[in-house]
Amino acid sequence: MAAVLWQAADGGSEVCVLERLADGWRLRGTVLTHHADQPLEIRYAVTADAAWATNGVDVSVASAEGDTQQLDALRALWSGTKPAEFRDCIDVDLSFTPATNTLPIRRLGLEVGEEAEIRVAWLVWPELGVEPALQRYTRLGVDRYRYAQDAFEAELTVDEHGLVLEYEGLWHAIASTSPDEGLAEPDEVRRSGGPPRTSGSP
Repeated sequence: MAAVLWQAADGGSEVCVLERLADGWRLRGTVLTHHADQPLEIRYAVTADAAWATNGVDVSVASAEGDTQQLDALRALWSGTKPAEFRDCIDVDLSFTPATNTLPIRRLGLEVGEEAEIRVAWLVWPELGVEPALQRYTRLGVDRYRYAQDAFEAELTVDEHGLVLEYEGLWHAIASTSPDEGLAEPDEVRRSGGPPRTSGSP
């Protein structure tokens, strides 16, 4: 197990835990944030298979008044047949957290200098709609990546598990722990039989 506590540029915070399962991985977290001057709590859990392909997503958004919204449309993408526009989306991107950047970072296994273009199921915050999106990851160094979508791009610094420590302009880690040596480093995914590196759409 590895865990990280993030501080967001807008004053929010989040704790995220990466766990190894018998047949894959799970990212789960709690986000404390706000929208329209109202405090919100978001809870999420994303599971992936042994090759880091997303196979389950659960997200709930709770208001201070106690009302909770379950994002059933997002969950449904991984619990049945995907609509045509999402069929080539291997990863999910929850835009309220840097946690899901770990999924393509681990799955792609890029070498330094390589890049890959992928399509993801993108949860738009705060609208909470889901749409397919084209993204690009470039590995700049051992622990640095450039992430781009449309006109937006940011540099990411990650730890040995692929968890984000610094997300340019948006999040930074203020505490982290990684006592589980069974969590492979990003480069170890490929060496241990994970997917080969790619320079195009998966």
